[in-house]
Amino acid sequence: MKPCMIYTHIMQNSILETSPPQSETSCRKVHALFRLLDSGIFLGALISVLTLQSWRWIDLRFAGDFVAFFLPWLWLASLVLLQILRFYPPTDISSDSAWRLNRMLLLPSAVMALVLLLNTLTFYHLKMMLHGRMPWYMPMSLPVLLAITAWLLARPDYVISGRAARSRTVSAPWRTIGYKGFDFILIAGMTLIFLWIFHGMFLADPPPAQMDANVAVVLGAGTGPGDTCGYTLRQRVLEGVALYKAHRAKRLLLTGRAPDGRTRPYQNEPLAMLKLALAMGVPASAIIVDYHGNNTRYSAYDTAALIKARHWHTVIAVSSDYHLPRTALAFRQLGVHVWTVPARQGLWREANPWAVFRELAGYPVYFLDQNYHRPEHVP
Repeated sequence: MKPCMIYTHIMQNSILETSPPQSETSCRKVHALFRLLDSGIFLGALISVLTLQSWRWIDLRFAGDFVAFFLPWLWLASLVLLQILRFYPPTDISSDSAWRLNRMLLLPSAVMALVLLLNTLTFYHLKMMLHGRMPWYMPMSLPVLLAITAWLLARPDYVISGRAARSRTVSAPWRTIGYKGFDFILIAGMTLIFLWIFHGMFLADPPPAQMDANVAVVLGAGTGPGDTCGYTLRQRVLEGVALYKAHRAKRLLLTGRAPDGRTRPYQNEPLAMLKLALAMGVPASAIIVDYHGNNTRYSAYDTAALIKARHWHTVIAVSSDYHLPRTALAFRQLGVHVWTVPARQGLWREANPWAVFRELAGYPVYFLDQNYHRPEHVP
């Protein structure tokens, strides 16, 4: 018998009539954590699937297009039915039958956990095959796998909530979801975060199909071995070159940091970008190099000054998809409208957890403090 159930049994038989023992306090803490985890799983599934962004944390391409489309929707449907049965349990079946039905509805969640485990193993196998030269240290499938596994181990099939919790005796009080006012504040916050991640963070604003922009700004990222473009930086340069060759941009502006000066190759992002662009067939006359783009704000300032001096009007910013909203914000705060184009996906489609967390913090900082990362030489 579970500790919380033992405590309930003792209390019902009036063996303990004094103040609640420590076990009840522990049950209530676990109850609160479970409420948040339960809500997070449901909201994450709801928003990511409805926005067609679930592929950013689970990769189902190995199973075919049909499964890749159908399984996330099946999982979401099972979670929705689970929530409905919690708040509106059938009156003509026993609680044991309802729990068995809930267990059946959790089967898609177990399948999702298995696929996430496969995705994680595949990622680290690929990372080993490439001798560690992957753009990030973990796939998004790993934290999602841990969250779903913790939720399943907490036995959500034993949860009774809403009207059911008020209408009948429950054997384990910490298993009832009686939402408090503070819970709704946290759930509203989680909803806004998930909406931003799956609807705002990866949102691009590509230019019209026939536009031939004055310049395409390619933002820097880390360099790789031998002072070449790293994985992320290479994908950004390739997208910029593709825009130039498709006659959608007249020239490229390669902007990044060069900590030891423009002539030193050590971690020189613009120099690595320049070498790759020239190797891809872009003429030197169509390339402008900015060696002072130490961060997004620096690159925006340098680009704004250049387009003002040359009287340009159409600008495309090329970066990783998660970085585009902050890039557009930095330009917009300087009075420059940029069209945004995401760098193409490479070996791995899932999002980078660290980049997502960084942008969740970086965007509000840029929004609230326009002097943050402001170049020192600007008056």
